[in-house]
Amino acid sequence: MTVTDHSNSHLAPAQHGNAHYSIGSELYSPHLTVVRATGDLDLRARKDLARALDEAMRGETVVLLDLSAVTFMYSGSACVVIDAASRSAGRLEVFAPTRPARIVLDALGAATIGADPRAA
Repeated sequence: MTVTDHSNSHLAPAQHGNAHYSIGSELYSPHLTVVRATGDLDLRARKDLARALDEAMRGETVVLLDLSAVTFMYSGSACVVIDAASRSAGRLEVFAPTRPARIVLDALGAATIGADPRAA
């Protein structure tokens, strides 16, 4: 595991969400954008998640989708992640999906999304 000091990072201008979830983007460098999702990614979160991933993947940056604080994931939100991963040409990496996120991703046939390649 590599730990990098990102003291020069800044938040992207858009933070989406409500009392049940939040989705934010952080641009750490021209080569790395982190999209963080927290809380319940329900039907209401689907559109915000799609927008955040679309905006993050506009450039040539690697996009790290942090699902480490997701408490619930609706299948529609999981489909947004799967669709984004399929069109990302390997630039979208899913980080630390929680058990609720992992269950839905696995059920939709995306068991390798977010899997640690060192575990194989």
